[in-house]
Amino acid sequence: MEDRLLVAVGLADMCEVASALFAFPTPELAAALSGGAASEDLLGCFGDAGAHDAGEPLEAAFSGFVSRDPDDLLGSLRRGHSLLYLAPGGDVPVWPYESPFCFVADGREGEPSLFRSPRQIDVERHMREAGVLPKDARTEPADSAWNELSFMSYLYGQVAKALHEGREGDAAEWSGRIVRFWDEHASKWLPAFMAKTVEGASSLSCGAEYAALAEVGSLILDAVGADIDSRRL
Repeated sequence: MEDRLLVAVGLADMCEVASALFAFPTPELAAALSGGAASEDLLGCFGDAGAHDAGEPLEAAFSGFVSRDPDDLLGSLRRGHSLLYLAPGGDVPVWPYESPFCFVADGREGEPSLFRSPRQIDVERHMREAGVLPKDARTEPADSAWNELSFMSYLYGQVAKALHEGREGDAAEWSGRIVRFWDEHASKWLPAFMAKTVEGASSLSCGAEYAALAEVGSLILDAVGADIDSRRL
């Protein structure tokens, strides 16, 4: 019980950190990256989740952030975020929303839809059935990378809460929600989103930091995927 609880807590925290890495950058994020808190927190999360082999690649990915001026880093992150994910019109280097990302990846013609697409509607269904929606769901698509990662964090948090309170049946139900959301949505595009971000950010004059952040995101998704596989047994 204690080991399962620790894993769930570690994965919940890990997914929440990943959500913060890809949402629009804040001063708090820049400070955590430059001060080393983000690296330390994630190392602890990976340890809790039993992914002890992630330490070296995590430290390598975060090494370029250490001791940078937080204000300069924030400016570079915000420019990079805008260039990668928020370009005007349909010519977005990397769509940060599941529906248009998959639309482009599938090679479909025309302009992708941000709202009311089948994928976006189904993401909202998963969230509503779990009793949670993003605060900005009316103005921002719910199927963003940061929203889906935050939702995974919420689901793992509910598993942890149920285990802590000895509610095994509820823990199993929340575990089932995690597996279904991963199978139907997160695994379908988030690993490819990270790879595409590495590719796109590597060519930026500012905002190249997102290549390193996406490497971290890939490590987190690997840990989540391994946990999902264990939950199928």
